Amino acid sequence: MPVFEIQGPDGKTYEIDAPDENAAVGALGQMVEPGAPRPGGQPQHFEFDPANVPGGIPGYNRQTGVIEGDDALSKVRTASGGVLEGIPVVGPLIRGGVDRAAAATLAQFSDKDYDEVLQTIQSGTEAEKSMNPKLDTAAQVTGAVVGTVPMIAAAPSAFGVTQATRLGKIGGATLGGGGLGGADAFVRSGGDLEKTRDGALWGGGLGAAGTYVAPLVGKGVKKVADALLTGRLAKATGVDKQAFNLLAKGMERDGLDAATVHARLQELGPDGMVLDLGPNLKHQAAALAAMPGEGQQIVRGAIGARDAAANRRIIDEVNSQLGPAPVPRRVSADIEVNQGHLSPRYREVFQNASPVDTRPIAQYLDREIQTLRGEAQRGLSTVRRMLNRVGTEELETNPVTLLETRKAIDGMLETVQETNARNALTTARQAVDDQLRASVPGIKEVDAQYAELARQNTAVQRGQTVLANGREAPRPVELADEFRQGALPQGEQIGPSAVPVRLREGARAEIERIIGTNANDRVALQRLIKGEGDWNRDRLATLFGDDRADRIIRLLDNERSFADTSSIVTRNSESLARREAINDLTGQTGGDFGVVDSFKAGGVGGATRATAVKGVEKVVEALQGVKTEAARKQMAETLTSNNAEVVDALLKAAKGSNLDPSQIDRVSRALLLTTVGGVGR
Repeated sequence: MPVFEIQGPDGKTYEIDAPDENAAVGALGQMVEPGAPRPGGQPQHFEFDPANVPGGIPGYNRQTGVIEGDDALSKVRTASGGVLEGIPVVGPLIRGGVDRAAAATLAQFSDKDYDEVLQTIQSGTEAEKSMNPKLDTAAQVTGAVVGTVPMIAAAPSAFGVTQATRLGKIGGATLGGGGLGGADAFVRSGGDLEKTRDGALWGGGLGAAGTYVAPLVGKGVKKVADALLTGRLAKATGVDKQAFNLLAKGMERDGLDAATVHARLQELGPDGMVLDLGPNLKHQAAALAAMPGEGQQIVRGAIGARDAAANRRIIDEVNSQLGPAPVPRRVSADIEVNQGHLSPRYREVFQNASPVDTRPIAQYLDREIQTLRGEAQRGLSTVRRMLNRVGTEELETNPVTLLETRKAIDGMLETVQETNARNALTTARQAVDDQLRASVPGIKEVDAQYAELARQNTAVQRGQTVLANGREAPRPVELADEFRQGALPQGEQIGPSAVPVRLREGARAEIERIIGTNANDRVALQRLIKGEGDWNRDRLATLFGDDRADRIIRLLDNERSFADTSSIVTRNSESLARREAINDLTGQTGGDFGVVDSFKAGGVGGATRATAVKGVEKVVEALQGVKTEAARKQMAETLTSNNAEVVDALLKAAKGSNLDPSQIDRVSRALLLTTVGGVGR
């Protein structure tokens, strides 16, 4: 569209968009009104189109004198203005400031004075409020609450929220509410003292009432929100609402959270159940297991099946981690057979042997025999006679005879106890061994093979003691040293030793023995293999590695946990907790099985247990609502499952809604302060 430059009656030139010049002149005539300048040199006034008014300022039509706009826009203006106006104390000032700013802006484009425009805007506002009275009231209450809550949060003691005593709470709330109500009434009434007094009285009274009402409202709203959340989650999981709520409470009382629960279920493996997660859940399962019906069958059936498979689980996992168990006697027998296979080697090396000269050995022994006494003297005398030819006093020169003498000394060392005797025999053996080395080439290589087999045999026996608790069992650091040293070759041996392998075999055989003799007592099994401290775990880690040791310990811990659960749920332990849970489930009440009755039934131990139980809070609560067979069945199915989705839903219900009762408390106090006669009104 072309642009025409037209000179107006005021002498100024205007650019007008129009189809032709005549239309441009007509448009300028409609826009410009000749008139006298305003005082102070203000410019001429022009008609304005509401559509061209700056954004955020209500449209104003000077012909009709009302604010234009559809019903939706009117509601928006009423709501937004009401929220501003409802803010305590400063709300009227803010609302008035907005109106005055709009009037000052519109007066620049109107032929009316600022006061006339302001009056028109205020009249339009009142008209819109009269057309939307409920919306205006709700908006002002909202503004009052939104403005009051931050004040309470910023200065809680001033409104009696954090005072230590009841009297302090009431006094603080009265003073805070009265001060706020009085200040707000003063501003809204334009300084009217009577209305200011009334506002202070209303604010103080409602503030004091809030110290009683607000906490109850907070708890009530929280409870309703939690109930709604529980109902929604129960419906999603297909579990009866009351049963679901009790399960969630059980998790809450057991102090469970998502991280703990999922880690525990993963640790327990596929055989873990929800009822394994805490004592309250176990007691709920125990109550169901004691009541006839499908719920009882489900709980007892699941626990019984898991118990029946315990031996197979243990054996399979141990075999998987440590391999099949050897029989120590068979291992030793095989080692002895291999030692026997060395006899031809000994015969071969002796074919090239030279006669032995045992005179130095005999002279040494003769000197020692003269000075030693007791068992040491008797031992060396026996060795000295072995050096002679049988029936003579001549020394034997046959190297085979000297080999047999060494064997005899080894046999004596196995039985001797006295320290001096052992030292003397050891020295004598070393002298014999040195002479054999000099006279029989190659004998030490065969000796090394024989000694390696002997070390292996000893390691098998040693391995069977590493998990013991007595003095014969090595400390973890000692076993680690033995394990490392055992792998090193000794003497003329070439290559690593098999001693570590034999230590493992001995320990594996002992684990198998413990399992075989304690398979039906998982508590004892865990105690014997794991031990009371960390020593057995460290020993297993030395022999089999950290990962395998941890898996074995975890297996035993899990099985003990399963055994404990079975004891609580299906046997006679925890009888009082079970009885109370049954009463809650059925909604019935019966006479307490008191301390005297407990003494009659179980003696001093029974009386002690009854006294202890009566001194603690009940762990099973409010089960009387679960009266239907279907609900108990669903509860039993949930307790005996490990469904992650159901567990997550229970955890959410146990945690409750995200509503904070303290925040609701503040909102409740703010609502009370904004009722009839209160602040923001």
